[in-house]
Amino acid sequence: MAFGGRLNRFLFVLALLPMVLVAAIISRSGVNVPYGDEWSLLSLFGKWESHQLTFADLFAEHNGHRILIPRLIYLALIQLTHGNTKAEMFFSLFLCILISAGLFVLLRRTVRGSTAKQLALWAFINLFLFSPIQAENWLWGFQLQIFLSNLCLVGAIVCVTSDATRFVRIAGTLAFGLAGTFSFGNGLLIWPVILFLLVCRREKVLFLAAWIGVAALVVLAYLPGYQGHDAVRPVISWFDYPLYFFGFLGAPLARIPNSQPLTLPVIIGSILVAAFLGIAVQLARRRAGLWNAAPWLALGAYVIGSAVMATTARSHLGPEHALDSRYTTVSVILLVSLVGLVASVMSRERTPATPVPENTTVLASALVGSLLTLYAINAPSEFDYIRMSHDFRARGKSALQFSAVLDVDQMLRATLLIREDPATLSRYLSVLDRLQLSDPPRRQTLALSDADNQSHRASDDYGVFESLQFEGPDALVASGWSYLPDDGRRPACVILAHRGGGDWQAFALSELTERRPDLVTKHNSRGFAERGWRYNFSRSVLPAGAGEISAWAFDANCGLTYRLPGSFRLQR
Repeated sequence: MAFGGRLNRFLFVLALLPMVLVAAIISRSGVNVPYGDEWSLLSLFGKWESHQLTFADLFAEHNGHRILIPRLIYLALIQLTHGNTKAEMFFSLFLCILISAGLFVLLRRTVRGSTAKQLALWAFINLFLFSPIQAENWLWGFQLQIFLSNLCLVGAIVCVTSDATRFVRIAGTLAFGLAGTFSFGNGLLIWPVILFLLVCRREKVLFLAAWIGVAALVVLAYLPGYQGHDAVRPVISWFDYPLYFFGFLGAPLARIPNSQPLTLPVIIGSILVAAFLGIAVQLARRRAGLWNAAPWLALGAYVIGSAVMATTARSHLGPEHALDSRYTTVSVILLVSLVGLVASVMSRERTPATPVPENTTVLASALVGSLLTLYAINAPSEFDYIRMSHDFRARGKSALQFSAVLDVDQMLRATLLIREDPATLSRYLSVLDRLQLSDPPRRQTLALSDADNQSHRASDDYGVFESLQFEGPDALVASGWSYLPDDGRRPACVILAHRGGGDWQAFALSELTERRPDLVTKHNSRGFAERGWRYNFSRSVLPAGAGEISAWAFDANCGLTYRLPGSFRLQR
């Protein structure tokens, strides 16, 4: 297939732009630090390095999922990249690019018309498939398992609907089905989805029975030691079930912060489900064109089944939990399936002698406009989330680097979502140190030095330490502003240090920021609005000989410190 013609090349480039946007988001806002469930991978890698890793470790259940294949990928990436978690984020992007390629193959097979038309549909699908609304998954490498499951679904559909020999089709479909099942819990739905496609293809009854038998064996292999049912809890009100279900499906278009966050997602989710079921019923009644639309029906059925599974397992957490960014990577596929479904049905019914009715064109334009409008409305809040996520995890990385020499346990746990007990956390940290997986390594000293070799900086290149005041006999508050000129961001944290005649010794990390409208006016830039910092502490945390306090901007990505101008002596 060649993309000849200026229009086709333009549409092809347009379809790639959402991928470039996600790559830029990961590059700028991804933080190379273990986060949440990624900490458990350190234990696996430690066992791998010491040749103690077993199949049971890889097959073990994780939050109701068998993530055997993702665990193998995690271990390989840790080995290849020396623990750089941004590699996992980019791998998620790579998986989504493969998903997009598979969807384009389905568009080529099911939507009649010019290459330009298919490319335009592909570009429209990619806008949502690579949307910033999935920011939590783009910036959390551990979530590659969801992208992998989606890829296995699309790959299985591409295989089963191909014109290859039966052996090639079934071998490929089985491989994707097995990989999807042992990548994410929702992968179990691949088996009934493919069964539906086999029925639409009018395969022999004996063959269908064989497929059901293989699926049953896979489920039996999945169950030993499975405890996922223990996570299911009753809800407070039965009405939480439909709210969670429809909110889950409508979230990709409606994660807009407001006082009633569930209203719009539930409405949109209801509309999407009604549209999908309405088209599916009409196709089932007429039979004509069912096989052509079947791949898109299979995609939508997978997402609706996933919503049922999530509702059953998670609705006890409250219906607003369905709006979490991490779930939109699954639910956005319903929107994708509807785009492909409508396009395949319309292209099937239209012939060169039968132009598209004007009212159909108007309706399609209105729907496209509505989707683009919702996308545009959601985008600003998602970019705010991306910024906050970066700042949050960068503070966690700062705490991690000082965790060997300062008591930052609370800050470390809160910012990096560490729930393990102290002994387990200690083992994780020892693996980081022993295998040198932390970049930069954890600090083993409190001594600070300026990265620019300026012992007394006079300019405000990195900000200013403005004041140190007593708010009581033993209570002090330090304040100022700071930023990193290389990228224009505020530092992950400001380090406070003391000395009594020798080197500067760190004693606290300030993570409290405050708005500074005066800086906006002074520097004529809104970027200075969030660069203020403040830290309250007790004089009792300082050693007896401490006589002077200084503040340092900290670049967590490279572990460098920059002394801010200004220092204050403590009264004896």
